[in-house]
Amino acid sequence: MERFLVFFTILGSLFVFACSSKNSPEEEHYLSSSSEEISSSSREISSSSEKVSSSSKEVSSSSEELDLSSSSVEASSSSLVISSSSSVAKSSSSSSVQVSSSSLVEIYPKESFHIYLAFGQSNMEGQCSQSNSVVYNDVLPDSYKENVDSRFQVMTAVAGNYKLAKNGSQNREQGKWYTAVPPLVRSNLCLSPVDYFGRTIVANTPSNIKVGIIVVAVGGAAIEGFGKTGSENYYSTQESWMKNTAANYNNNPYKRLVDLAKEAQKEGVIKGILMHQGESGAASGSYSQKVKAIYDNILTDLELSANSIPFLAGQAYGNNNSNISSIPGAMGKMPNGENVGYVISSQGLTAVSDNLHFTYEGYKTLGERYGQKMLELLY
Repeated sequence: MERFLVFFTILGSLFVFACSSKNSPEEEHYLSSSSEEISSSSREISSSSEKVSSSSKEVSSSSEELDLSSSSVEASSSSLVISSSSSVAKSSSSSSVQVSSSSLVEIYPKESFHIYLAFGQSNMEGQCSQSNSVVYNDVLPDSYKENVDSRFQVMTAVAGNYKLAKNGSQNREQGKWYTAVPPLVRSNLCLSPVDYFGRTIVANTPSNIKVGIIVVAVGGAAIEGFGKTGSENYYSTQESWMKNTAANYNNNPYKRLVDLAKEAQKEGVIKGILMHQGESGAASGSYSQKVKAIYDNILTDLELSANSIPFLAGQAYGNNNSNISSIPGAMGKMPNGENVGYVISSQGLTAVSDNLHFTYEGYKTLGERYGQKMLELLY
């Protein structure tokens, strides 16, 4: 009996255990639903992860696009800078652009930089006048120094401290370009014919043309003092005041002029030669042939074609220079049939009391006449 009781007890326990280990339908539905939700959530999480991954790729792609856009902007900005520089080159006269002499060389191409050479005696130097007499220091009124266009440049032949308008000054180095505020020849001089020659050219040519002048001058020197050879011997026999002036050019003004012209040719084109010599040396004869020899030597040394550029010779005060007037016949013709040599008249110009040197207004008018003739020939 006891055995049966034990058997049934054990059997009951197993039944209870079996019933307790089996979930109800509601529980099974709940568990199944939860599993599906978990599975769905997992899929959503997986999908979200894919979206996040996709978004990361899009962000990365966007970043690459931004980098490209930035490069494009930089390229565009560079283009604008280049365009702006081109605009400056086309409109150099803009008052908002401050142009130095060095930047001018960059703005103007070589063929647009027109360079002129000049030599001569005291009137080419540009003597200073005070109380109707000649003095040897820069006393030129500011009115002749103001408003000089930066398109007109001078290459300094003799270094020094040059007095500018409004009591300013400028240390000019030999062989460097500067805006052509007078004095242009040497620091203790005043207005030269080349001043208003250059200003006249600039005022009557397009803004893309720049004008440069290089000038050497020795007061009182005969034509032999400007030759390619023999000038050292010539100056060695002269008065001390002339020796002192010639020493500024190492007693060889021709060589200084040509050496500087060679440097200038790296940046521009030689367009003409000006002379105001006064006929000293004519008494020994063959004056126009000596002038022609200087012209020919300059062209040869600068590797320019024979008779390829105009030569303008100005008369001394009084409009009565017979030897100067013979120059056109001695110079020949240019390839285009024009004369090489021309005489610039001094008729009507005023002089100081020595009746040798022009007044400031005389220098100004003479320079304008040089300029007007060159405009007629070249522009």
